[in-house]
Amino acid sequence: MASKTEQEKVEEFVNGRIGMMVDTLAHVNLIRERNPDLNFDVVPMPVTEGYEGKRGLAYASWGIGIAESTEHKEEAWKLVQYMMREDVNARLVSLANAFPGNVNAKPDFVTSDPVFAKAFEIFQAGYLANEFTGLPEAVDLMRQFDVETQKMLEGQQTPEETAAAAQAKWMEKF
Repeated sequence: MASKTEQEKVEEFVNGRIGMMVDTLAHVNLIRERNPDLNFDVVPMPVTEGYEGKRGLAYASWGIGIAESTEHKEEAWKLVQYMMREDVNARLVSLANAFPGNVNAKPDFVTSDPVFAKAFEIFQAGYLANEFTGLPEAVDLMRQFDVETQKMLEGQQTPEETAAAAQAKWMEKF
């Protein structure tokens, strides 16, 4: 599993070859389409015993920005403000089955779908985390990290060796 891409991990889960994965809500409907009889749930990210702080929630990012070179910065800013309004943001993310950028927006799907409702509760109790967003060759960086972490979990190397090996491979990308 450590060397599989995100899509391959989803396929392994859908086909019952793995029992748990860290994923985003972007795949909930895909999982349901691929295996309508699969009984699955969402849970908060695991933490070490005794941890009391907020938990991170993996997400697939989509962002909006204004190009420095645009001739219409004021108009673009008005569009961003409009899209981030509570009511508009709630409608947009409802259509995308995504979590809102406006913390007060509540998507429609969280009231009609128990899996999304539970995920939304987890989202509200924690914070979004995706350390790989925006990195060059992010999928390969994740795979390299997973491979080294798997070696550590199998007792082949220490946490320090794991970090050093992943860092060495990552430096090649940067």
